[in-house]
Amino acid sequence: MGSHLSNWDGKTIDIQEKTNQMALLIPFKQIMEAESASIYESFKREFDKLVVGTISLPINIPGTSYYHGFQGRKNAIRMLKGVMEKRRASSISQDDMFGYLMRNEGSKYDLRDEEILDQLVTILYSGYETVSTTSMMAVKYLLDNPRALQQLREEHLAI
Repeated sequence: MGSHLSNWDGKTIDIQEKTNQMALLIPFKQIMEAESASIYESFKREFDKLVVGTISLPINIPGTSYYHGFQGRKNAIRMLKGVMEKRRASSISQDDMFGYLMRNEGSKYDLRDEEILDQLVTILYSGYETVSTTSMMAVKYLLDNPRALQQLREEHLAI
């Protein structure tokens, strides 16, 4: 979170873009801590295509947003599958959400690899747009209402 807030002083920033980045990066790091830094940027590009595809007209013809959404999902799944294969080939067990799902500990369901990958995409997708939009609107509200911002600062400093 701190890396997203640094260097904002005196700059004009796109709040929706920044909250989108944070809304995906935070759960992404929780899902796969070890690999998150190495694949995040390429994953985000494909994930963004998936998101745009889900809110477009369902016309699956090359060149449409819907088509690009399917391609983005395929590429995102391919990246996650690559991480899964590397983890299976390693003797090191990761203690993150991806590792937990792969080990199937304490679950009454025996998830197949495809189901694990679908779960990860669903988890990332479910909070992505809602969290970023809500966060952006909260920041806008606070900027438009200095008194509310001051009350929030006072409350936070009192903690």
